[in-house]
Amino acid sequence: MTKRSWVEGRSSLVAQAARSLLDDRFAEIRIDSDGYVVLTVIDLTPADVEAIDGFAREAGIARWVRSYRADPAALAAWEQVRHELIRLRDTRPGVLSGYPSPVPGYRRPPFRIRLAAYATDVAAVLHERFGTFVALQVGALPYPPKPGHRPWQLAEATPLTLDPDDIQTELDGPLSIHSGHLTRHPLRLTNLGDTEFTVNTNGHLTASVIDPESHLVVGGYTGIQSLPLVWFPVPPGATVHIPLLVETASFDPQLGYAVPAGAWALRAPFILSDGRELSTPPLPFTITE
Repeated sequence: MTKRSWVEGRSSLVAQAARSLLDDRFAEIRIDSDGYVVLTVIDLTPADVEAIDGFAREAGIARWVRSYRADPAALAAWEQVRHELIRLRDTRPGVLSGYPSPVPGYRRPPFRIRLAAYATDVAAVLHERFGTFVALQVGALPYPPKPGHRPWQLAEATPLTLDPDDIQTELDGPLSIHSGHLTRHPLRLTNLGDTEFTVNTNGHLTASVIDPESHLVVGGYTGIQSLPLVWFPVPPGATVHIPLLVETASFDPQLGYAVPAGAWALRAPFILSDGRELSTPPLPFTITE
């Protein structure tokens, strides 16, 4: 076992004792890049430092523990930010894609907040009010754009690898989606062969938005997905409907935070239970304002 692993393992003893002593004033414990255990305490006193040092000695890691007083400015900023997060959560469902739990106490800035690709108005307000206390992401891109930020190297969409004589894929009716939003739409998958196959999913397939001319992936889904294994068996001659998750967040800063209105295409990769990795052909759809 390395020294760092030992320190990290014993740090839980220090944290448990400090929480018991400090109650609501215990703010945070973390392992810094230099391997030191750092405890942040609200209204830290000399008596607190002495007590934490004692806990560290009992745990055998006295040389590796530091105590810091929570920054009053960070405390005040978090109190305002958490109330704004609660307001947004309650009044504009869907705008917040990811954010710290808005509970009282301490959060070490910057507070990382992910917003839907259409929510540039919300990002502008949060940036104006809280500045560097927040780290904002709108869709797939940082807000505001970072100085000198270079556009992503956009990858070409996965080439079509399924045999259209064996498997046919098409959208179940026309698809139209607002710029920066997401939706679920059925994908029709038909087995034209004489052998059953099974599609492995996590409950749905996830599409990438591609430029129909350049075939570059320019957008898609940016959230976190659960990973349950959901099978869709497809007997010979049968058609199944598989949910397809489509989001129009932009991966290209030159397009903005959301893929703009127009005629686009999507592709959805999928894996069969026999290990084959396939992809739908480009399927046209429309993005509206």
